[in-house]
Amino acid sequence: MLKTNFENLEVGVATNPAGPTGTTVIYFPKGAIGAMDSRGGAVAVREGSSVDENNTWGWLDAIALSGGSTFGLEAADGVMAEILKLRGGVVKFDTIPAVPAAIVYDFTGRKTSVYPDKELGARAFNAREKNKVPYGRVGGGTHVSVGKWFNELKPEPSGQGAAYFEKNGIKVLVITVVNAVGNVLDEEGKIIKGSLDEKTGERVNIFDRVKEKIESIPTKGNTTITAVITNVKFDRLALKRLAIMAHTSMARVIDPFHTPWDGDVLFAVSTREMDKPEKFEEANLGVIAADLLRTAVWRAVGEID
Repeated sequence: MLKTNFENLEVGVATNPAGPTGTTVIYFPKGAIGAMDSRGGAVAVREGSSVDENNTWGWLDAIALSGGSTFGLEAADGVMAEILKLRGGVVKFDTIPAVPAAIVYDFTGRKTSVYPDKELGARAFNAREKNKVPYGRVGGGTHVSVGKWFNELKPEPSGQGAAYFEKNGIKVLVITVVNAVGNVLDEEGKIIKGSLDEKTGERVNIFDRVKEKIESIPTKGNTTITAVITNVKFDRLALKRLAIMAHTSMARVIDPFHTPWDGDVLFAVSTREMDKPEKFEEANLGVIAADLLRTAVWRAVGEID
């Protein structure tokens, strides 16, 4: 469990072992603004307009990161329903909850068609806690894996990762669900999870094998979904640039990344609790987020505590 120190942020997870599958909900009690960067070739999101940098409204109340492929987008309905309850069941134009969502395909390696539905989304929302972020095989990361390019090689388990930074009042939290077709690398570029050859016990470099077996077709059904959250006030254009920087940086530890068979999405969010320091720009934040995301990916695959 990762400890954080945000005032306007709560995180909840729920798992349905019948899948297995799950969902992760990030809730902003006082609202937030965000932007989104979509890089994978098989992206599926809900309410992306709420995090479009050109949207003149653009507020959001929560984000849902779920398994279940596009079926799992239903989990956001449960989150919306619970927020409506908190607001006394009264609907006005500016109080309708905005809950963008992204999903991973987590049906690989299981025989069920169970997915995160409205009920599971509500459960995750009601399990939310302040300043605690679960990681491992929980929530949206309940049944995910990495290193799935070649059928003759074994994918290895992954999960949900998280990391946190705080200095001079500036706070940054990253949460990621890693279900990549690519392998996960360490700081030196060595494979630490994915593409396991069970005969030799070695992990196979996808680039080297593709050169050998150039007509190979990667396994479908992959995606890494991520949220980068700061308390510093940035507008949506700045958050969009942050999203691009942070998302690109993940290629340092996931290889290959953003393939046609991945639905990679990153949300960049500001809880708007702190005025931007004079010499602190979105580029500074992008550098910090890049380092945190490496740690979060390593946590997702169980490489570090």
